[in-house]
Amino acid sequence: MPRRPSRAVHRSLTFRKVIAAPLPFVFQWCTDYREDDDRITDDLYHYRARILLREPRRVVRVVTVPGGDPLRTTEVEVIRLAPPDRWTVQMYSATGDRVRRYRLRRIGPHRSALEMRFVETWKVARIPSRARYRRLFQRVWDRYVDGIERDYRRR
Repeated sequence: MPRRPSRAVHRSLTFRKVIAAPLPFVFQWCTDYREDDDRITDDLYHYRARILLREPRRVVRVVTVPGGDPLRTTEVEVIRLAPPDRWTVQMYSATGDRVRRYRLRRIGPHRSALEMRFVETWKVARIPSRARYRRLFQRVWDRYVDGIERDYRRR
């Protein structure tokens, strides 16, 4: 079992991505949550998702992420949609809880900015370094942005 720290570690991170697609398209693309969403980032960040509940403003899913150790991390995600421009993902697991807030802003007729703010509470002693986490997240979201823009050009 992962060793628990003497106290929880809290940190927050912010990210911003500019996307060459209009806000309504980006919102729909980012919030359609499917069980095969990992296909875009499988070689960078491998996970499997199972949708437990899908409602117009809420999605609940279980995500399993293989870890670097023999344990597998399972998270429960509660996603709250606030159309047309924001959503929140609350993630709960044995290793840590996270809240991810996403907000879209229109920056042109066919351009959007996605602002992301993550607040994490880690329950284990060894957490990913901020730099490592930031690099991985940037690479994952670069893939998502490429996918959004490619799908928008195709439509």
